[in-house]
Amino acid sequence: MIDLQALRPQLFQFAERVQRETGVPGIGVGVSIAGERLEIYAGTRSAGRALPLGADSRYHLGCATKLLLAMLVLELANGGVLELGASVAEYVPELRRTHHGRHVRIAHLLSHTSGYRGTHILDEATRVDDWDGFVRYLENAPTLFAPGTVFSYEHTESVLLGEVVRRVTGQPSLDLLVSRLLLPLEIEPGIFGGAADERDAGRHGFDGASRSFVPLDTAPTIAPFWLPAFSAFTVTLGDLLAIAESALGVQRRDARLLSDRTLGALATSVVRLPPCVGGPLSELLPVAFGLGTAELRDKCRGNTGISAGQCLGLRFDAETGIAMAVALNATAPHVRDFVLSTIASELVRRVPRQASAPFELDLARLQGTYLGPGGGVVRAHCEDEHLVLTIGREHRRETLTAELSLDAAGRLALRSPVPQLSVGFFAAPEDDGMALMLGLSAYRRVAV
Repeated sequence: MIDLQALRPQLFQFAERVQRETGVPGIGVGVSIAGERLEIYAGTRSAGRALPLGADSRYHLGCATKLLLAMLVLELANGGVLELGASVAEYVPELRRTHHGRHVRIAHLLSHTSGYRGTHILDEATRVDDWDGFVRYLENAPTLFAPGTVFSYEHTESVLLGEVVRRVTGQPSLDLLVSRLLLPLEIEPGIFGGAADERDAGRHGFDGASRSFVPLDTAPTIAPFWLPAFSAFTVTLGDLLAIAESALGVQRRDARLLSDRTLGALATSVVRLPPCVGGPLSELLPVAFGLGTAELRDKCRGNTGISAGQCLGLRFDAETGIAMAVALNATAPHVRDFVLSTIASELVRRVPRQASAPFELDLARLQGTYLGPGGGVVRAHCEDEHLVLTIGREHRRETLTAELSLDAAGRLALRSPVPQLSVGFFAAPEDDGMALMLGLSAYRRVAV
């Protein structure tokens, strides 16, 4: 059994070192073992000011809202309120005229395997901000992959889940998240972007000119359409640990929050991601995904969130009963993922790094045009035994160029100006058509 108090000085030194060497203004790190917690904070709420982070510091839940939404949907399914194998159109009648409404199942939305070509929330050319516009989008959106076969991270899937919940219960999904999940965990969420609050952890963006993180004075308002996917909830590091503990079945009151079936679903993967190459950051990506949770290389499961000037994440391991959480007041997801991975490797299990196997495909066979979410397009062509990727969007001139080659051992290697870029090629399960994974987004080859 790990002694949490003996762990305290090591964890504090680690958090201080990360904060100092990365330049993030503030970081909070938490660990829970069998329900016993340890929280560590380093840095400040505002760069250049003596405003230390503490247990009351609040961070935007962001994309991590999807984990709570998954818990809610799984519990509703266990109670017979909805069926995971039912089509979306069964609960949202206006989608019956769409191919996606008839063929995408509730379980596909939970596992990010809907297969339709998604949108891009930060790109006005492909973003939708209201329900009627989204229905029109789904009427015309092409199918890139058969539902249930290929993972591709897509925010609108959570919007669809939220709408299904509203239709079957008569209540907004976020209201149910509060009443059925957060309040029983004794979590009273704040509101991101609301009135100034001295408990706010602070928000920072990276300034290229000064090569440092600088405070962000304002936070963008989240359109109501997107709230099921991101919410506007703010939580503390302790709240994050409570959410991770609930996924382990840790009991805080007279009864557990989640049923055994939900706990089992959260701990099970249903789709594998293809092997990818890239810089060191590519090793922090998930290797599989389940009904609401990612599976990481260390076999832990979890979820993450990012928003304007903040990011957070949590992991949990059912075998050891260990839960972890990290929160930063800066947009630095690579730092967040590194911290979570490092803590997991120390507390849960050490996973030896395995050399990638020789690449089995001929690079020339990978040439062609690939389409992905948000108008994304990748054009691949061979030059001097290298595969050159030109990455961009259909409606923009700006592109990024990366280059793939085989090393002396026949392993695929990536050269890119963006250190966080990762690329993997795979055959689409339904027809063996060529596809690629760019980060967490899947692209389908449409022309050779």
